Amino acid sequence: MRCIQLLDLDFNNGVLTGILTNNTEVFHENRLTFFLYSKELKTVKSVLAHITKVTKQQIHFKFPLQFDFLTPNDNSVGTLDLYVTLADNQKYRLIIRSTHLYNKITYSPFYYQMNNQIAFFTLKKRKLAIVYGNTTNPLQNMKRDKVIISDISFNVLEKTLSFKVNGPINQHLSGVVLVDRSSKTEWVERIQPTDNGIIHIHLTHFSNTYYDQFSRWDVFLETVNFSGEQERSKLGQFDKPSAPKFKRYFHSSPTKGVNAITPYLTEQNGLSLVISEPRQIASEKLNTKLKVTNFTMKRNIIEGKVYVQFPELSSFHVKSLVLKYRNQTEHIEYGFPILENKRSQSDCVAIFSIDIAKLELQNFYWDFYLLVDANNEDCLIRLKNPTGIVRRHINKQSEIQSYTYDNGYWVHPYMTASNTIALLYKVKEEYETSWYYFKEKLAYFLYLSFKWYFDQKNIWLGFEKFSDSAQDNGFYFFQYCYQQRKHKNFYYVIKNESPDYDNLQAMSDKVVHYMSFKYMVYVFAASLLISSESKGHLYDLRVQKGLLKKAIDRKRQVFLQHGVIGLKRVNQIFKKTGKGAVDLFVVSSEHEKGIIKKNFGYKEEEIILTGLSRWDVLTDQSNGQPTILVMPTWRSWMDGLPEDKFIKTEYYKQYVSILNSRLMEDTVERYAIQLNFFIHPKFKTYIDKFTSHHPRIKIYQFGDIKLNELLMHSSLLITDYSSVSWDMYYQKKPIIFFQFDLEDYLKFQGSYIDMEKDLFGDRAQNVGQLISLITMYAERDFKEKKKFASMRKQYLKYTDHQNSQRIYQEILNHKKQLVNKKRGLGLYNSSLLRTLWAYSKKNDLFFNMANYIKRLLIKS
Repeated sequence: MRCIQLLDLDFNNGVLTGILTNNTEVFHENRLTFFLYSKELKTVKSVLAHITKVTKQQIHFKFPLQFDFLTPNDNSVGTLDLYVTLADNQKYRLIIRSTHLYNKITYSPFYYQMNNQIAFFTLKKRKLAIVYGNTTNPLQNMKRDKVIISDISFNVLEKTLSFKVNGPINQHLSGVVLVDRSSKTEWVERIQPTDNGIIHIHLTHFSNTYYDQFSRWDVFLETVNFSGEQERSKLGQFDKPSAPKFKRYFHSSPTKGVNAITPYLTEQNGLSLVISEPRQIASEKLNTKLKVTNFTMKRNIIEGKVYVQFPELSSFHVKSLVLKYRNQTEHIEYGFPILENKRSQSDCVAIFSIDIAKLELQNFYWDFYLLVDANNEDCLIRLKNPTGIVRRHINKQSEIQSYTYDNGYWVHPYMTASNTIALLYKVKEEYETSWYYFKEKLAYFLYLSFKWYFDQKNIWLGFEKFSDSAQDNGFYFFQYCYQQRKHKNFYYVIKNESPDYDNLQAMSDKVVHYMSFKYMVYVFAASLLISSESKGHLYDLRVQKGLLKKAIDRKRQVFLQHGVIGLKRVNQIFKKTGKGAVDLFVVSSEHEKGIIKKNFGYKEEEIILTGLSRWDVLTDQSNGQPTILVMPTWRSWMDGLPEDKFIKTEYYKQYVSILNSRLMEDTVERYAIQLNFFIHPKFKTYIDKFTSHHPRIKIYQFGDIKLNELLMHSSLLITDYSSVSWDMYYQKKPIIFFQFDLEDYLKFQGSYIDMEKDLFGDRAQNVGQLISLITMYAERDFKEKKKFASMRKQYLKYTDHQNSQRIYQEILNHKKQLVNKKRGLGLYNSSLLRTLWAYSKKNDLFFNMANYIKRLLIKS
């Protein structure tokens, strides 16, 4: 069947108007006839259209679309296919190729209603059709994942976002939901449309809550559909072509901090909000072309040259280079002078030379920006898109271009995943020297020379956090395989000085020492990584370059998990489309599997429901003296915080108040309780700041004692959001969630479960509530409550101590999936592909094609 492209369509007051492409070969008379064909009834209705305008490219038409609805024989929904005949008497299907017209027809309320019958336009494989029937049946076929809005405005002073909903039909509007793209935190605003159909969202409270962090929020409409079910639809002007960047942003409204809140339309015309510095928001609006043509670092001097172009600006001025601290809560930056060589009104070359010797840097990441005055508005433009030569130079060994401070810290440049240039500031490890880099190259040469030998060994490598422990799922799965002789060449990587090193004495023939020459060769040779942490823990989480780093990124990985995923959002680390993607994902329930599929993007065959290895050795050993384990997790927004700032945090104050509370001391005395406080490994540098002089309160740091021993001997766990809570739940022991900072946690980290409804233990929000709950459990002999026990089947499928066996069998079942070479992550570093991807976003056809190719690469 021949097709003719439909360029536009509207339906008002029973009159259909539209535009077709003009095929001059067949259209040479001012006559168009439309046919409505019903497959169900085998009937055809014809309508003669009125031609309103003809050009070389377009035919404009209109005609009244009024007809009697014929009910299909089975009283179901009917479909009418639309055809048009031109002068050649051939019938043409009306096909839609543009995305905005597709959305306009799919989501606009183009409908015709008469008595209890209703009809609306739809698309079948992008071909125009009409669905009709009684009022309830056809509406079930409407797509409702998007809703088209118009008349968008933003009152800056009142922080009120307003718009008019063009659809859906006869649905009850219950609220507007803002969803944070990163943490998936939700903010709900109840709405009441005005008489003119305009909806107003007052964002003052929202702004006062989230003013202190960068975030990006998508806007959704919640409705109650015709069946009484609640639905959520993305809001936007999806029926219009995407406008230039500067026209898609509304005015910014200042918050009570350094950030501003700005509504805008995305490239796909979805309605969103961004909370960021005004200078960064201003840069988002600009169409910028930037290329770093030179970037060198010699000791403490960094020099560079950047080509900058603003095609849509008549004038601009590059004011300075800015080095900005990448942190969710702290705002620190340094400015440096810059030499601007103007080439024309819209482009220039910016040259800089800076000395970083006297800068007071903090862990870990610092980003470069250009501060630009564009039309009297300051903009921060990220330093990005280096030439291939610059990129390769930056990716060379860190030792070549770095500077070491007197305090033992060093700083060096690296390329981020988003193709920008940044600095990494951290403690210089003993292996970050030219000697170790030489060993790394030699190991790689040895592997390549004897590749045939190492590859046939099929080496597996197991490891845990920082390659410094042997007490989590990585260790227990390795131990199971060693004792059961399941895989001959399965080795465990650990540091010589690890406090857990003795746990591996009986298996020393399969232990590989971290950063040894053998370790380097085996990392290059390994066919599979099996761990409880991300791949970065096999080497160094902060290292961004080098042969070992590249080799590890390309390895296949079975992710045993550090715990059950539910309390903490980590999809940004392990999502399927990211560099941290894994190949086989261990889960403990159908509930958790659903979280992984929905939020991480993994398919059914990439997820194995087995339970955790470390649970195989868990047994209740809490008979005797009642023991409470206090184990808080870390906070991502406190990463690398200096000690003087750490002791000022609410986190520190709350836990110190537990350790030194007179009421807590009285409680442990009254009930003869032993209280053990276990510091998270990421906070071990602050261990000396946590003290207690009471004989019943002990403080442990990671490595002092096996965590699972503490768990087995404990009668009650006090934690906040730690996945260790699942180990206690597995043992059917009570848990108290001490969540004094829940609002900040949901803001900065996020959770997959509803903290109000889905927790499998009691919650305390201050020390007083916590001690009351401890007293309550002491009075009931530390027995788990029935309401929490009844939730166990939902969260844990297996409690039979056979988890490692299931994991090993699943690895064998997925052997083909795991033996193939890792997908070409080198594509992430391709400057050409990055450029093509950027251009593809500007064209619907190429964007869809690029996404298709991207999905194929992810599958491979």
